[in-house]
Amino acid sequence: MSYKDALLYLESVRENGTKLALENIQRIIDNLPFSLENINFIQVAGTNGKGSTSHFITSILKSCGKSAGLFTSPHLQDIRERITINKEWISEDDFAESLFNVKDISEDLLEKGIIENIPTFFEHLFLTSLFYFKKNNVDFAVMEVGLGGRLDATSTLKPVISVITNISYDHTKTLGKRIKDIAKEKGGIIKEDTPVVCGCPIGSVSEKTISGIAEEKNSPVFNVTNSTNILKYEKRKEFYLASYITDIEEYNYKVYLNGEHQVRNAAAAIKVIEVLHNINKGFFFSKSDIEIGIETNHVPGRIEEFNTDPKIIIDGGHNEASIKALSNFLTERKKKDLTLVFGVLRDKKYKKMVSYLEPFSSNIIVTEPLSKRALPAEELKKVFESDKIYIEKNLKDALFLAKKINKEILITGSLYLAGEMRNLVSGGNNGYREI
Repeated sequence: MSYKDALLYLESVRENGTKLALENIQRIIDNLPFSLENINFIQVAGTNGKGSTSHFITSILKSCGKSAGLFTSPHLQDIRERITINKEWISEDDFAESLFNVKDISEDLLEKGIIENIPTFFEHLFLTSLFYFKKNNVDFAVMEVGLGGRLDATSTLKPVISVITNISYDHTKTLGKRIKDIAKEKGGIIKEDTPVVCGCPIGSVSEKTISGIAEEKNSPVFNVTNSTNILKYEKRKEFYLASYITDIEEYNYKVYLNGEHQVRNAAAAIKVIEVLHNINKGFFFSKSDIEIGIETNHVPGRIEEFNTDPKIIIDGGHNEASIKALSNFLTERKKKDLTLVFGVLRDKKYKKMVSYLEPFSSNIIVTEPLSKRALPAEELKKVFESDKIYIEKNLKDALFLAKKINKEILITGSLYLAGEMRNLVSGGNNGYREI
């Protein structure tokens, strides 16, 4: 089967929708034709920052000389971004081979009555990553949670470390409307006797909830920052210069990803590496491994700047907390008079998102991400107060108009929007997009 066949097959699977449940996928995991015991899994959950933190962890592991798989979602331009080893995308041939192994096994288990349904779209990709990581005998596999945690497919694995970056409001219809409820869903990844790295502020409802769940599971919690783990940083021209003092070491490193929140994500990754050493004395790392891993880490679509004419910033911010982080960056860089290209999914708190961005924008173009859940542009337009506002549903037309205005462009509001626009700005194979 070819890569094109693989994409067509996934298109058909997507029509079955999503199911937040573990029984079916757990039975598949239990019946895989290989063992996962030799892979050290690191599971990463959180409302924001889990993707960037996963990338930081993988980059540091690579600099330590380890083979590190990474499973993330969604993708920006190519579905193969979701499955990498040492930051290199899975090849088209390996993707097709691994995916069709998943298909064959699932259909066999369905026929035998061991499972009731074939895997969902996300579960197919999750299982594809496992086949690929096993084939290549990776030392570690960093697994980013798709949605929530407790019922996410990645929670069928037994990780060596559970990571929870932060908790804020998102997917409230599914995860709950209170921070405590959302934290319980994220904290559902915590396994018995498994260390937890937590980036939630000390004393917050989310931190207390996570700590309570960990205590019930007899799982030690390692906070990224507290009275003995201090993070300081300052902005330089092209990077953030950070100092992270932990219980055992002081690290000084440069973060080239934009936004001060990335300094905290990097610190979370460092804490994970420290804990890895604590639980496995055979795992060694140096301060230079940390520095190189962080400094060389690049994550597309995270406040990413393009030196085009006019200049363009693309950010996958898609909820209130991530847009607030973006607005902090805009304030820090003293950005103003921007042309904002904005599109959002209807289940987001888009009114609050707009309130963070409108002060930086003199011209606004509302558009629609390529998703069935996109908020209609006409409805989105009503939220803005500006009189210089335009509707361009077609993304190519929206970008053309933004360039014609000839002021610095900011594109944000949705990962789907960021990915498609990045395709138009930088080129690349879109591959397949879940919509």
